Amino acid sequence: MAKQLKAIQCPKCGSTQKVEIRPDTYRCDNCGTEYFLDTDDITIHVRQVPAAAPPRPAPVPPTRVHWAIILLGLALAGGLLLYLPQRERPAVRRAAPAADPIMTGSFNQPEWRSTETALLPGTAGQPVLLRAGAKTSSDPEQAAYTASVAFYDALTGAWQHELDLPGSPRTQPPTVELERLSNGTVLVCANNAVYRVQVAPPGAEDLTTSLLASQRALASGVATLDRGTAGDDALHVFTNDGHNFSFYPLTRRLYTEDEAWDAAHGFQNLRPGSPVRTGFAFSEASMRYPEEPIQLLTYQYRFNDGGPQMKPTFSWDDDYGGSGVFTSADPHQKRLIPRSELLKGRVLSFRDFTPGRQYFYPALLYQDADYLLLTFHTTAAPNSPRIVQALDARTAAIRFSTPLPAEAGQPKLALRYPGGFVIGRDQTTYTLSLGGKLGPAITCQ
Repeated sequence: MAKQLKAIQCPKCGSTQKVEIRPDTYRCDNCGTEYFLDTDDITIHVRQVPAAAPPRPAPVPPTRVHWAIILLGLALAGGLLLYLPQRERPAVRRAAPAADPIMTGSFNQPEWRSTETALLPGTAGQPVLLRAGAKTSSDPEQAAYTASVAFYDALTGAWQHELDLPGSPRTQPPTVELERLSNGTVLVCANNAVYRVQVAPPGAEDLTTSLLASQRALASGVATLDRGTAGDDALHVFTNDGHNFSFYPLTRRLYTEDEAWDAAHGFQNLRPGSPVRTGFAFSEASMRYPEEPIQLLTYQYRFNDGGPQMKPTFSWDDDYGGSGVFTSADPHQKRLIPRSELLKGRVLSFRDFTPGRQYFYPALLYQDADYLLLTFHTTAAPNSPRIVQALDARTAAIRFSTPLPAEAGQPKLALRYPGGFVIGRDQTTYTLSLGGKLGPAITCQ
């Protein structure tokens, strides 16, 4: 039967450009590979030769014995090639199959959004980190957020307890806010409700009805309930009929905006029996007198006992004796705090707590009857090292000064406990001994 060639391609490069150098034997014009066909026109045998090699004279046609030897040799070589990799290949450690989350009940770890944290004393005074925020569902197919609070050991980072606050899951993260009142009570505002958080045992009590039900001004219902912005004990309430109020949980008093302003200023609006307290504050940079240094001040003031309260602002300026438009020709005095600010903050007296000291970018972290804890940079350079310093709250003597690692950032939290202090930011805490030794970073997950 006559042979019929149909698009024979080079087995090396796929080119159809070829030349027949002898019967059933071809050379690829593209890469120089020589190949020939068996008589059954199915099997293609390949022999790779360099492209630049000169044409070879036609060899003597092989005999049947030669063909048998060649095929036997190819079979032995192929078997050896298949055996050696299996023998020399190192043993492969196969991972155990992943556990089925449906069978084990474990899904993706939930994530937290828009969290706020606080350090609180726990059992025997041991510090607890409270975390409040919007937590995602652990079910990856359910994109829902729940208002939650979690408790951690601030010394070890160990998880202690977690509570989901009432309210239907939302597709958008709910706003969850922490509010620490002047008597130490910690409130959480979420889902238009207010909860009192306790550490030992961990819990969250809904106070919304008991606090607001008797307020006749709120008869239309609460549209939103969140943390106030005055810096005191206030909660902000917006009613369904469009009115704004400030509510003070410790006194159970509701104020309009004008009423709250009046109640926060001056001595004549103080609640009966308002005590005298000691405060500390850093002065603010002055626009009028920029050369004046930042000072650490201590002051005596009347505390409004859970009612509206304004903090005094210390900053060098010209005091003209009242409000209005004045020029440098008008009678005035250079003061660290004008008389109007003294009246607003109900300040009885003040003094420089550390005369002659310089502070760069300072912040007050913690104060009690014994210690004052503050942080500041060592020089005026914004990237200079930051230290944490403890002062005697009575004498201003320096108890310790400890450099902070650069990765620590600016601490926002601080608490004294039997072993010293705990400072931190967000979910990361550090211990500080009473001698100033800084412990390693602890992250609460």
